[in-house]
Amino acid sequence: MSRTDHIMATNREELYHLVDRLPDAELPTARRFLEFLSQESVGPTFAASIRRGIAQADAGETVVCGNYEEMVEKVLGKE
Repeated sequence: MSRTDHIMATNREELYHLVDRLPDAELPTARRFLEFLSQESVGPTFAASIRRGIAQADAGETVVCGNYEEMVEKVLGKE
């Protein structure tokens, strides 16, 4: 197994563990998000927003959105 294959396998395993820890009520949202990621290329702006969201979640911060447009604005940093 190459180093790249090993890194990808480790990352996939980590994702499987994260999914296993999700509350059942969050599974549909996680599925929609993963389906979206599998269909869209992730550009630098979106990648930065993902990293920002992970950092906020790790810090215990939450973002409350009233609708899709507000979510896009907050996620992409266009507040």
